[in-house]
Amino acid sequence: MEFIVAGAPRSANANPRSRRRWRERVSRAARECVEQEDEPTDQDVAVLIIYFYQGETTLDVDNIAKSLLDGLKAVLFRDDRQVSELLVRKTRFAAGLSLTGASLYLLDAVERMSQAEGSDFVYVRADPAPDHSRIP
Repeated sequence: MEFIVAGAPRSANANPRSRRRWRERVSRAARECVEQEDEPTDQDVAVLIIYFYQGETTLDVDNIAKSLLDGLKAVLFRDDRQVSELLVRKTRFAAGLSLTGASLYLLDAVERMSQAEGSDFVYVRADPAPDHSRIP
């Protein structure tokens, strides 16, 4: 499953109110992609998070994931302990950005958002956990 959350992510170090609003935005975006009758999985998952931004950012990659994963609890998975693989990236984007291996959904989002000034967003993809006997 993949989805977009509009706006810049909130750092784990942001004020509590700002983090709460961000978690709620993440939860809403994820719920829109989940079928009504689907329950959060009990299985381990792999999560990819890419923060696409224009201009400059002061966010550290290691502070992006925590609040976002908290927003996915009880929507995609029961607890963020189920995230057995996590890749977090931040990428500056502009019109004409070329991405190899991106889904059509992500390519469309990059195209739309790059045309709007100040339209930072976060792309999230969750997949079943990988085979942990294989080292990436």
